[in-house]
Amino acid sequence: MKPERKPTLAESSELWLSLLLRHLPVAWTSAIGGYFGARQGRKAIAAGRKWVKRLDGNIERFSGVADAAERERRIIAYTRRIGRMYAEFTVLQGIVEEGRLEVVGGEHLRGMSRPVILASAHLSNWELVFHVFHQLEGVTCVLYDPPENPIRHRLAVQARSGWHPEPELVPASPSAMRQITRAIGQGRNLLMYVDEEKDGYIWAPALGRRLPYAGNRWLTARLAVRYNADIVPIHVETVGNARYRLIVQPKLAAGDGDAETRARALADQMEQHLDAWIRAQPEQWYWLNLLDMDKRLPGAD
Repeated sequence: MKPERKPTLAESSELWLSLLLRHLPVAWTSAIGGYFGARQGRKAIAAGRKWVKRLDGNIERFSGVADAAERERRIIAYTRRIGRMYAEFTVLQGIVEEGRLEVVGGEHLRGMSRPVILASAHLSNWELVFHVFHQLEGVTCVLYDPPENPIRHRLAVQARSGWHPEPELVPASPSAMRQITRAIGQGRNLLMYVDEEKDGYIWAPALGRRLPYAGNRWLTARLAVRYNADIVPIHVETVGNARYRLIVQPKLAAGDGDAETRARALADQMEQHLDAWIRAQPEQWYWLNLLDMDKRLPGAD
C-alpha cells in the first residue's frame, strides 16, 4: 500500500461534513449524500465524461432502456446512490439501529463448524455485510482496497471498526496475501468482495465475456479448498431510501476431485451468483460505470 498522501482542501471539507452527518437522522444523512451525488452526475453528463458514455451503454445493455432521456435519468439516479453510500459511512450502525436493514437467510450462518469465507459484491451499500459478523465465531478478516482520497479512507476505517466484533482490516498491499493466508490458517473468517476492478479491468463477473481463473474470485476458491473453509454467498439490495435487504445464501459445495477441480467448481459457482445478482439489479452495481464489454481480460482463453 502506498503511503497516505496529505488531503487537499476539498477533501478535508468532507471530514467536516462527516462530523455533521453522523449526528443527523439516517434518512437525512442519506438524502444529503444523494443530493451531492446527483449534482456530480449532472456535471459529469454536461462535461461528457468518458465513464458517463460507458455507463449509458451498460444501462442500455443490461437494463434494456432504449430511451436516451430515461438512461440519463438513471445515470443521475446511479450517482445519487453512490452519494448516499458515501454519506452513509457515517451512520452505518445507525441503519441497523433504526431498523432499516432486513436480514434474509441468516440461518445459513448458524452452527458453522469451519472457517467461513463470505463472498460478496459491490452492490447497493455493501458495507452492511459487516453486520453479520456477530453471527460468526471469532474474528473476521476483511481485504479491502484503500481509496485514493485519504479522508474517505479514514472515514471508511472508522465506520468498519465500529462493528462488533471489530474486524481485522487488511488493506491491499504486497503483504496482504500473507496476512489473509495467516488469518484463515489460524481459523479466522474472511470477507472477500469477489467482483473486482484492478488495472483498469473488471475481473468478475463475466457478464458474457470470457473470464480467466484469476483475481479475488479465484483466490477465494483456492483459499477455501486449501484451508477447508466454507464459502457463503452474501449481498445487499436497496429496497428504499436508506433501507436495505441483506441476503445470505447457502454455502457452496466444492464437490469431488483434486484441489484444482474443486477450486474451479467453487469459482464457477461464485461467478453464477455474481451474474445473477448483478443482472437482477445492474444499476445498483458500483462497477457498472467502469465495465468495458469490449476490453479483453488478460489470460482469457
